Amino acid sequence: MALPYTRSGTFTRSAGIFSALAKQAKLINLKPVKKIEFFFDPFREDALVVRQTLNYFYVDRVRETNPKCILKTHILCNRRDPTIEVNLADGKTVSFHTKNLQTLDILQKYNELVSSLAKTEDKVAETARPKLKSQKRR
Repeated sequence: MALPYTRSGTFTRSAGIFSALAKQAKLINLKPVKKIEFFFDPFREDALVVRQTLNYFYVDRVRETNPKCILKTHILCNRRDPTIEVNLADGKTVSFHTKNLQTLDILQKYNELVSSLAKTEDKVAETARPKLKSQKRR
């Protein structure tokens, strides 16, 4: 007598790496940022990750979240590890040393640390206010 076969695992597959990147790219917000600097050496093999991440920040939709934000690219030839430095408006600095990271990891951490600082607009609070009645004319 054999044991009955039971399924294990999930019935659905994940949508994949591209949908995960698209989801994180939609969440990027530059409102709390004053300046972002990208440092990489083009002759290193791990510089490709910073270059791919750089493309997500130069999208028009992302740039429109804060037109005053400065995006600066430093292409160096000194065998420096690829780095992304984010200068926040409150004076703090967040550094991403991307030597062993993937693009998805960088975008997830950026959204967790920086994009979460952006203030969300409360449209519900504006509509909940009662309108003042105009005074009756005599």
